[in-house]
Amino acid sequence: MESQKGSAMNWKVLLVVAVVASSVLAFTAGYLLAGTNESPVEEEDTSAKAIIITDEWGTIVSMTVEDDYNRTIVLDGVPERIVSVAPTPTELLFAVGAGGQVVGVDDYSDYPVEAQSLTKVGSFTLNIEVIVGLEPDLVVCSDLVPKEQLDMIEAQGIQYFIFATRTMDDVYKDVRLAGLITGHVQEAESLAADLEVRVKAVTDLTLADGVSKPMVYIEYYPLWTYGPGSFGDNMIELAGGANIAHNASGEYPELTSEFIIALDPEMIIYTVGVMTTTNATEISSRSGWDQITAVEEGAIYSIDDNLMSRYGPRVVDGFEQLAALIHPELFA
Repeated sequence: MESQKGSAMNWKVLLVVAVVASSVLAFTAGYLLAGTNESPVEEEDTSAKAIIITDEWGTIVSMTVEDDYNRTIVLDGVPERIVSVAPTPTELLFAVGAGGQVVGVDDYSDYPVEAQSLTKVGSFTLNIEVIVGLEPDLVVCSDLVPKEQLDMIEAQGIQYFIFATRTMDDVYKDVRLAGLITGHVQEAESLAADLEVRVKAVTDLTLADGVSKPMVYIEYYPLWTYGPGSFGDNMIELAGGANIAHNASGEYPELTSEFIIALDPEMIIYTVGVMTTTNATEISSRSGWDQITAVEEGAIYSIDDNLMSRYGPRVVDGFEQLAALIHPELFA
């Protein structure tokens, strides 16, 4: 990172407000400016705040920012060495142009291709020794990384930043947030704006008055699906479907065959990835499933798991595919 200059510098303080809230003012130039003698600007309905301190040449010497868990992280400038311990933040960093700052990734970070050649630091069990050896300024992660492992990283004097995406709006927010903490604000804003345009082009059709909402069951592992509060649930809704597990007991519930048969989905979509253990033939042959409308009508489809479970920019590709599966009549 950039080291802090002497106290004689004429520092400027920037208060970044609503930097990750897509519903607030456009991010364009990046910041709302408060001079060093002014009180901080207060804005309602913000998702996060960041205070950026620059020297007289505009170099960032300090950054105080909130992550998706509302944790406050203080950085001595823009991180130059970042370790990502989950695929989603890896894709976010590369997407906003910060790939050159990433020095290590988890075992499952395989996109983009440049990430595959970086030092691997483990997956479900992180190799703390390797992470420390990479001398990172910051570790970025998703909220699926066990907290005890993150605590071990923090105990080594390394701060970690959590990305926790639950909705499509969160995708835009986290793209902008990734750009902020890596010094790629303009690239991130351009990308987020483009993603918003693409999603709106779909929802203008799928959420229009009079459009039907077929019952949809998405399976990412046999009988496991997306429940309320999950990103998958939000995707189904925006794509114009009704999630059969919308009222389940958790974000990622394991259902029973009896429950699925009773809800009678009109469409079954299974994800294809490293955990795939099924296919359309196997699903159709399950006991009692021949009475499900989706099975009777052959409405069983697959979708790339990476486009459903990694909540970086590529998830919009998955969303467009999902909408076309649920409502082919709208995208013919």
